[in-house]
Amino acid sequence: MKIALVALLLAVVVAGAWAVVYLGPDVRFSDEELREFGFVPYPEPRDVGDFALVDAAGGVFDAERLHGRWSFMFFGFANCPDICPITMTVLGEAERLLLDAGDEPFQGIMVSVDPERDTATALAEYVQAFSGNFVGVTGSAPDIYAFARSVHVGFSKSLVDSELGYVMNHSGHIVVVDPSGRHYGNISSPFEATRLATLYRALASRGPANT
Repeated sequence: MKIALVALLLAVVVAGAWAVVYLGPDVRFSDEELREFGFVPYPEPRDVGDFALVDAAGGVFDAERLHGRWSFMFFGFANCPDICPITMTVLGEAERLLLDAGDEPFQGIMVSVDPERDTATALAEYVQAFSGNFVGVTGSAPDIYAFARSVHVGFSKSLVDSELGYVMNHSGHIVVVDPSGRHYGNISSPFEATRLATLYRALASRGPANT
């Protein structure tokens, strides 16, 4: 009984602490503190370089689309059975937390590593199931591969004995791009919505001078 009560109190304290962190007016953490959120920043943000992909609406998705706001970008595919829907669900929940708090959220992006099956239409349906604001990105296999390499993401095809025929093995972290369009760092799993929302607010509070 006492153990259960202690566990309950600890849960309340932890929940309260997250509420203070998230709802506080000024969320500022050092790079070292941000590592507690699973975020690993680069000592210096890295240039992504030029690229030309296609968004799910059929428009051009290039370097300019990464300018002006923080982007949380995940590489996955619509037929993914586990990590992709889990990650996209958490990103959608984090976005809703920010919107409910009156904050401008991050730009949520999913880049398909399976352009053979993820047409623009299929990708649009997939990402919008998690958020109507999220951007689905596809393109030719060589162009996606080059873009993925520029942000240190890897992927490969594996044949499977099922109706799918193959699945895509891919990196499981979230790529963080700053408002200047630079690769700022990565968020490792496991992901949790409140932590992602708090991390985003901490990054956004650094202001343009630090991006």
